[in-house]
Amino acid sequence: MIEALIGVAVGVLTIVVARIIRGQRWLYSIGLLTLPSLYAFFALQACEQAVGVKEMIYGVPFLAVGLVFTFVSARQSAVVVGSFWILHGLYDLTHSLFFTNIGVPRWYPIFCFSVDVVIGAYLLWLSRRISNANLRQA
Repeated sequence: MIEALIGVAVGVLTIVVARIIRGQRWLYSIGLLTLPSLYAFFALQACEQAVGVKEMIYGVPFLAVGLVFTFVSARQSAVVVGSFWILHGLYDLTHSLFFTNIGVPRWYPIFCFSVDVVIGAYLLWLSRRISNANLRQA
């Protein structure tokens, strides 16, 4: 339970920092690049190179979306990037069904799920807010 609460706090802190530094256009997309890298890092730390490679292969969609949408405005990318954050949260919860990665700390999947869902939900909310503002201006 504590890992979920800390994950929510980290997610909220990430959103606050992105707003302060005006990094919403790129920060969430770059964040997608780190998600598969962390699981690969855990595998490499446990001397499981083959698992690390598999983690990166499963992470290719997150890497591709992260790279492409880094250069797109938040208005255009919020739905896709937010959906990928939530998708990664679901991946966190089901990770052990796909991999035996002994390097992943026991607390990490719930922590990461919490961070991912907070950020993903915020981006989906932001996309609706932007969309509604555009409708009012039209």
